Amino acid sequence: MADSNLLESLREIASNLWWAWQPDVWQIFRELDPDLWPATNHNPIAFLDRIDPEMLEQAARARALRSRVLSARRRLDEYVSAKGPRVNMEAGPLHASPVAYFCAEFGIHESLPIYSGGLGVLAGDHMKAASDLGVPIVGVGLFYVLGYFQQSIDKEGWQQEHYGKTEIDHVPLSKVTDSNGIPLQIEVEATDGVIRAHIWRTEVGRSTMLLLDADVEGNTPEDRALTHILYHGDRHTRLRQELLLGVGGVRALKALDIKPGVYHLNEGHSAFAPLEVAAGLMADEGLDFYAARERVAQQTVFTTHTPVPAGHDRFNLQMLDETMTPLRERLGLDHYHFHALGRVNPNNPNETFCMTV
Repeated sequence: MADSNLLESLREIASNLWWAWQPDVWQIFRELDPDLWPATNHNPIAFLDRIDPEMLEQAARARALRSRVLSARRRLDEYVSAKGPRVNMEAGPLHASPVAYFCAEFGIHESLPIYSGGLGVLAGDHMKAASDLGVPIVGVGLFYVLGYFQQSIDKEGWQQEHYGKTEIDHVPLSKVTDSNGIPLQIEVEATDGVIRAHIWRTEVGRSTMLLLDADVEGNTPEDRALTHILYHGDRHTRLRQELLLGVGGVRALKALDIKPGVYHLNEGHSAFAPLEVAAGLMADEGLDFYAARERVAQQTVFTTHTPVPAGHDRFNLQMLDETMTPLRERLGLDHYHFHALGRVNPNNPNETFCMTV
């Protein structure tokens, strides 16, 4: 009979993405079945679903892996319950009010393909480093079920794109639900209607990551597809994705009663987030926009990863108005002053709206 404690330990390890930056831990899976590990795209959950339990037990015995598995599980349990090194004590206020780290992509591991390249890998490393340092952080992003494309070259030398589909049962995501077990749903108003989204949660060591999923009943087919593919579609789609990431991300944090002490925006994709925070302050405390903006600025951090023009989204003003009217009105701004927020020269009416600005 297979050792249930062995399988249970491996499943617990697989449920937290901590293993992704522990080479001695993921190598256990490779040693259990050197052929199956790459065949499952180095995905421990898919690996455990496909391996025969008796073969698992035999391999663990033959390679003396059982003690390493149990040791890895103990390390994970101790890691997530520990407070981290000295830097954690210096970040004391963040335990009550953590960093909310917004990014359009997170590259934690290839088995969760919601990233395209350097920006995502940087965001993933940021989550891992914060976890190791014990700095409380909550990542906020979108769940792209089709991810980013893999490429091949055809016989004419042209690139061909191939999209996969993430099997939700094979990634360590859990849908956030209310006390009755009903999935929580956030709503974001656009000019032409409401965009709805569910929230997926995953653990990255000591860190938490929240991913919004717009493929829910009640959305139009176009809005259901908003979170299917990373960096795909026209400018209108991109703008609505960024509305969902920024405004929806803030609302997801609120729905989970997370009160960030710092909003960290990694690139301009999530630039609507501080505007949503400002709108909340205006509603709750009766502030005008400029007073609210000053408050939000004091707890906002912005980093840019791609300092070239192609890395900064710009939208024409008609498209902006076709999507962003509800947020603009909540901020109490007319078109001119709302457009000015995204201009290098606020007084140039011919300049497009730049998220980085």
